[in-house]
Amino acid sequence: MPIDTAVYRRIANGLASRRKYASFPGKLPLKKEHDRIQNTLDSYIDYFRKSANAYENTENHLMYKSGQSFSYLKDGTFRFYHQEDWNALAQLTKKEKNTHLSIGAEYSFKEVGAVYRDELLDAGIQAHLGNIQAKGSCELVLWKEEEFDPRLELSLQAQASLLSLQGQAKIGTNNMYLQARGNVDVGSVYAQATCIFNKEEQNLEASIGAAAVQGEGSIAFHLFGAKVTVSAQGSLGSAEANLTYRHVNKERLFQCSYTLFQNNFYFYIV
Repeated sequence: MPIDTAVYRRIANGLASRRKYASFPGKLPLKKEHDRIQNTLDSYIDYFRKSANAYENTENHLMYKSGQSFSYLKDGTFRFYHQEDWNALAQLTKKEKNTHLSIGAEYSFKEVGAVYRDELLDAGIQAHLGNIQAKGSCELVLWKEEEFDPRLELSLQAQASLLSLQGQAKIGTNNMYLQARGNVDVGSVYAQATCIFNKEEQNLEASIGAAAVQGEGSIAFHLFGAKVTVSAQGSLGSAEANLTYRHVNKERLFQCSYTLFQNNFYFYIV
């Protein structure tokens, strides 16, 4: 009969939450009874936690030894995240520290995946149908050498694709193995912009584009601690437009460019 280790852990945590410390003067019978109850609780906690660990270890060993695969299909998910580091005290005391704000969101309509694991191979693939991602960040500095010298940096990125694929695989042993990763987007559109504003310069760079297929991948060879990585990225049927504006030392630069139906491929070895 399969064991639900999550239930075992909940029981152990529930018992642990009921342990209470109490102080009794001398060797009163009440103190002995209290110690006996605490020791009994400890033994039950230890039993449930060790049983859960032993069952999971045995299950993982059998799974990797015999080889197991599974797949799933589920509704898409929405994820929202943000991070803030105001450094308010540093700003009030004229310290040269950044105020950092970032925000992001991701949504996919459907998600499907498959995983296979054995002693020498651990591989998985995930696909997101109708994937949308957006994120932005802001960096603000108000002081430089205790003088008011504001500097603002903004970054925005957004991407949407009809189909997004991610895959990864690890083949070999702990000391010698090959690790591969890859991402492919089909029918994607994207946009990004960065802005820098301060006393000396104002800089704006923006781009918008689309690609029938775009992706990137890497293969890393690990041999007793040494590592060699081969990476590649490319796109098919892509179009992109770029806008650049710079204002530095009373000089202004305004530039526009575009590419249509271009295929690109880049290759790296590290």
